[in-house]
Amino acid sequence: MSVLVLHPYDSCGLENGRNIGLRKRCNRITGIYKLNISQTHESCVQGIAIDGLNQLTISAGREGDIKFWKFKDRVMLETCKLDSTVSKILLHRESSMLAVARDDFHVYIIDADTRKVVRKFVGHDNRITDMTFSTDARWLVTAAMDCSLRVWDLPTGRPIDCFLVDSAVTSLSMSPTYDFLATCHLDDVGVYLWANKTLFSHVPLTALPANYEPQIIEMPSTRKHTAAESVDEEAQDEEEEFIRAEFKSAEQISHELVTLSLLPNSRWQNLLNLDIIKQRNKPKEPPKAPKAAPFFLPTVAGLEPKFAVDEDASKKEAKSKLEAGNLMPLCTLGQLLKRGNSSKNYDKVLEYMKTLGPSAVDVEIRSLAPEMGGSVSVMCSFLQFVQSVLDTNKNFEIIQAYLGLFLKVHSDILSSESELVKELEKLSALQSSSWCAVQDLFNQTLCLVNYLRTAVI
Repeated sequence: MSVLVLHPYDSCGLENGRNIGLRKRCNRITGIYKLNISQTHESCVQGIAIDGLNQLTISAGREGDIKFWKFKDRVMLETCKLDSTVSKILLHRESSMLAVARDDFHVYIIDADTRKVVRKFVGHDNRITDMTFSTDARWLVTAAMDCSLRVWDLPTGRPIDCFLVDSAVTSLSMSPTYDFLATCHLDDVGVYLWANKTLFSHVPLTALPANYEPQIIEMPSTRKHTAAESVDEEAQDEEEEFIRAEFKSAEQISHELVTLSLLPNSRWQNLLNLDIIKQRNKPKEPPKAPKAAPFFLPTVAGLEPKFAVDEDASKKEAKSKLEAGNLMPLCTLGQLLKRGNSSKNYDKVLEYMKTLGPSAVDVEIRSLAPEMGGSVSVMCSFLQFVQSVLDTNKNFEIIQAYLGLFLKVHSDILSSESELVKELEKLSALQSSSWCAVQDLFNQTLCLVNYLRTAVI
């Protein structure tokens, strides 16, 4: 049997507003591609495909032979012989994967570049009606007259999904983004759309067991749900929401991993730039003081006018002057650091720091200095608090921000006190090891991402 490719030179042809006619148009269609009859198929051709670059032509004969032809030279390159008759073929041009449906209800995957069978899928119990590839050629979806749809995973060669419908599928196609599957069914004029669950929820793509029994799935429809069905759907939604609410992520998956806090970036990201932000937000003109309102001093009734002096106000003023010598008490952060240093537990310190805004954190850290009511021992306690948080690998980003602000504000005191220098040396060693661990995790992740990107592309 010869394979003939026709080329239309003039598909319609109009002359004086009239159709030229079928005979004249047929004369303009010329056969320009005819294969050698001695090399072609001995029975009817069941399918033909051409690659995306017009370099290769693939033809499938009913007797089971797949022939590969050079597109321009009309030379047969190779023949792949199958042991059963072929009913349909489908070529994925980007990956050169050729799906071949046979009359024994098996599906073969042939690599068009190597001309070898690379996968064999067995599972249908009746004639295969149609096939479609996903865009990345990872999945092959097949439909058969046994009313089943099966999804095959090409890299593993195993089925990952299978279900039954009420009417056999006659044709199917997957969208380019593989989020929908369109199907047509026997004795039905409608087109049905099926959504891909893997794009909307987590679905484990494990291989189906050998004894898996597919279930019948109701066909998509636009009919209105009854009151009972609506109540059932609402109850199911409430149950799913309850299940989701019960799940809580672990505070730390593993001690070897670095865990970040749940604080928003605005709470810690600009701690080192607060002075710049305040300078930028400073008003251009100082606020004007209100005009002095007229007032009258009270006088005491008598022969000689005297001003009335409030004795209570003078007592209050004297009391405030006495308390002026007790200025700059230890801040709340310093008190918590002292308690945490005695018990070697700084959880309350971290909880308190998380509740503060950027300006409040700046004030608390500045208050640890001796001239602001703090002391060198309190500053040592702060460095020990940072070391304890780094040891746990939790709240990694906020503790780095707190430490950066502490070093920026108290740099002069830290370099002059020997006790603080010793604590800084310990912290420097711990900080180096922490950053090396983070760098190793980054490098490992980047290598994995680059490998997957190059392997897929």
